[in-house]
Amino acid sequence: MVTRWHTPYRRAMALAEASRLMRPLWQVETQAGPLVFEASSGRALIDPAHLYTAEPETIRWIDGLAPDERLWDIGANVGTYALYAAKRGLDVMAFEPSAATYANMMRNIELSRLGGRIKALCLAFDSHNHLERLRMASTEAGHSMHAFGQNETVLRVLKDPHEQWVLGYGIDAFIAQFQVPPPDHIKLDVDSIEEKILAGATQTLKGVRSVMVEIDGGVRDAGGAGIRRLLAEAGLEEDRDMVSAERRNVLFRRPEGALAAV
Repeated sequence: MVTRWHTPYRRAMALAEASRLMRPLWQVETQAGPLVFEASSGRALIDPAHLYTAEPETIRWIDGLAPDERLWDIGANVGTYALYAAKRGLDVMAFEPSAATYANMMRNIELSRLGGRIKALCLAFDSHNHLERLRMASTEAGHSMHAFGQNETVLRVLKDPHEQWVLGYGIDAFIAQFQVPPPDHIKLDVDSIEEKILAGATQTLKGVRSVMVEIDGGVRDAGGAGIRRLLAEAGLEEDRDMVSAERRNVLFRRPEGALAAV
């Protein structure tokens, strides 16, 4: 009723501003201080609201990493784990190709005052450099199960997906082109092309200390052979003590002292 006598433009502007102001904030207390997340959609709140319970193995892994080490979060979504790692003092690069989800992550970085610890980029990784479509079941912020360059996720074939054109890079080529410091650790969760991403990172993986990768759906049912082979070829071994209860997130570590031989 407040906007009843406004012009259509003024009414739309007032409602848009009211909608922005009504977005709920969710605060999570950590040992390093609070993290603040904005829910631009219901889906964008799910992961932050279950930070400690959804993937306890991921939290344990991050807690064991040394401050100032470099962590890449590939498929960062709204930044739940990227923010947690940055709050603990890690140097984080977060990659999220969905435009709406990336925008929500940037807002979370702003609210948590972590801009100095996180470099966030709206791009995809693949086995090689190219311009391709990100196929999405929904453009809603925080939504998962997207597929870059294909219609199939680890759980299903996407029917009539929404499409967003995205720049895709091979990790090795990305580091070489932009002279980016390589990661010490990688968190990889993109719901579709994990194996292709690792295939584009064969040189980078030789210097990585650990990789937490999601092996889910049909890929898990098939044993994740391609993922395991690429990580084994890079000298990384599966940590069978650090795995999710349903064996979805799997941690691979480099044996102690092996980096010097790479």
